[in-house]
Amino acid sequence: MNGVKTIVVSIQNGLLNEAIIKILSESGEFNAIPAAKISKNGDISESCKLISADMTLMSVSNSNGDSIEKRLKEINDLRESLPDCKIALMCDENTYPELANEVTKIKRDKKIDSFFYSSVSANYLTAVLSSM
Repeated sequence: MNGVKTIVVSIQNGLLNEAIIKILSESGEFNAIPAAKISKNGDISESCKLISADMTLMSVSNSNGDSIEKRLKEINDLRESLPDCKIALMCDENTYPELANEVTKIKRDKKIDSFFYSSVSANYLTAVLSSM
């Protein structure tokens, strides 16, 4: 895929969400859009469908807004309605080591295309997303 990729970002931590959107947008490779600006309730699958997103980056934690159960439902919905959309998850491997293990299993099961730990550098995050 050539050109600028549209990525919907749904990270529960507002500061991290803004920082990732800024980094991706400034790279010149992405049109990074927060899910909340597309869909009133911030639903990731709805947001991606509305703008025909190329990819999405979602956080996973133990909170209700981005629980693993909620994200798996959104991933399944997205795979059905927009099968070519690449999906990446991000989690804090230090705060939630058990969740990090679940995310790696989800990747091994090929439900997502990639995952990141929140400790990853901005350059690495941009490079991997760009390669997807």
